[in-house]
Amino acid sequence: MALQNCSIEPMNTFLSKIYYIPNYQREYSWEVAELEDFWDDLNATRISGENSEHFFGQIVVHNDETNRKKYIIDGQQRTITSMIFMRTLQYFYDLIYRDTGRQRADYRKSDISSIHIGRYLSDSNDELHLHLGELDNEYFREKIQLGSPEDTVRVRKKSHERLRKAYVYFYERIKEKMDQPIDVEDKLDVLDEYYDTFTKRFSVLYMEATKLEEAFVIFETLNARGKDLETADLLKNFVFSQTQDIISAQNLWNSMINTLDQADPTKYIRHYWNATQAFTREKSLYKSISKIISSPRASKEFLRNLASCAQCYHDISAPDDNVGFSDIQLINSLKALKMLKASTFYPVVLAIKQAPSEFNEQEIREVIQTIEVYVFRNFTICGKVANKAEVIFATIAKEIYDGVLSTKELIIARIKHEMVGDQEFYDMFKIWSGSKTAKEPIRYILRKVHKFLDSSNEINIDNTEVHIEHIMPEDNSIWQVDDDVHETYLWRLGNLALLSGAFNREISNRMFESKKERYEESKIEPNPSLANCLAWTAVEIETRQQEFASYALQIWKK
Repeated sequence: MALQNCSIEPMNTFLSKIYYIPNYQREYSWEVAELEDFWDDLNATRISGENSEHFFGQIVVHNDETNRKKYIIDGQQRTITSMIFMRTLQYFYDLIYRDTGRQRADYRKSDISSIHIGRYLSDSNDELHLHLGELDNEYFREKIQLGSPEDTVRVRKKSHERLRKAYVYFYERIKEKMDQPIDVEDKLDVLDEYYDTFTKRFSVLYMEATKLEEAFVIFETLNARGKDLETADLLKNFVFSQTQDIISAQNLWNSMINTLDQADPTKYIRHYWNATQAFTREKSLYKSISKIISSPRASKEFLRNLASCAQCYHDISAPDDNVGFSDIQLINSLKALKMLKASTFYPVVLAIKQAPSEFNEQEIREVIQTIEVYVFRNFTICGKVANKAEVIFATIAKEIYDGVLSTKELIIARIKHEMVGDQEFYDMFKIWSGSKTAKEPIRYILRKVHKFLDSSNEINIDNTEVHIEHIMPEDNSIWQVDDDVHETYLWRLGNLALLSGAFNREISNRMFESKKERYEESKIEPNPSLANCLAWTAVEIETRQQEFASYALQIWKK
């Protein structure tokens, strides 16, 4: 790897060079919270003594030897903020020079003066030391580096407004400090102290590579333990670096992000990739994409497809906020899958959306319903490892995308092939237990059983109205069942029922005989049949759960 330079640099060394922010980098994003952290760190370092230092993070630079420019790949937010802070100091120095009528060069013999701060903002030819992307550069130059914080007005473009707010923030913080001393010399001492603290006692880890792809690899390695969004930004940066139309690329990316809403961009990109390419785990995602998306044409096509599929991904990951599907049964299956915490199937739906064969909504619904059965049988009841399903679904998705699985029948048959057999499902269902921390699967099963036994009577699915009733109660002080029996059978499905909240509160810890009247009045199946039991012991619980297991074979058919 052509790592040209790697060193810890104080800010006065780092800021002395000329840098460029590539057009494909995201816009300035720091808000007040990040600015406050910066200001707090600056003040803590300032008052901690001359020997205290502050590490300001890493900077990764691509030294483009062909264009003779240094592009910031990682650390642009810190760099832009640093320049805004330095410009604010310069502004206050200039106010003092203007008010005293003295010349800059003569006012102070120390190097802490406006003219020397200017060395970090521009060179002798008035070339700025920091050039932002083309969407922000003019505003940054005219309104920040050459403008007054007192003259700024709100602007509509979000990145410009963040730049303006940062400038005003530092202006207000420094002004508070400058308003305290009356003497001009004391005011200059305040500025000098902030200048000295930042330029000499703040430092960065500076890393410079001569090849763009190597700079990205450094960035990826340094941010391997960061948030998912950082991974998405890394992928965005790489793809943008391949395109020749940055405005179009930015529009496509923003369209994707806006459509995804709360969905995680990195997870979406990975699910999309696994729907169209060989299976890739997240840690290898950047490497896989960078190998294939290697031209402007491929980059643009990739971004178009991401933007096009984003609505589908949003709808399958947030079915309660769905806008693309109208089939109620399809939407209900998606809701069930979300409740069961299933997401490994997403590539299958994304592949269907892009498949050579067209699938209508009814066909998609039948596929989703089959996936619901698969997830419930294999994972909820039989406890299979989800990692295997991730590979299986990615393989199925690729076969759909390639046209191998060209009909709903072929897709469904392929999914059913991976389901556990009836005997294993039946045996595991007979002993399945819920838990206090996993109540949704219990509600899901009991609602399905009710619908199977009485399809004409829809029950209220509002959890505030229908509660989980323990027939043998959680509080064992009245029943006084053997502790081992109580622990083993309390959360067994055979001991659980859905019951109106009013009924549940009324009979909660009563003995079984006094509960039976309310069970018989319940409109939720199979509660009324509980009234036929003479007692409630482990035998009755196992018998009832075995009945449920028989129902399950018909409800969740392979």
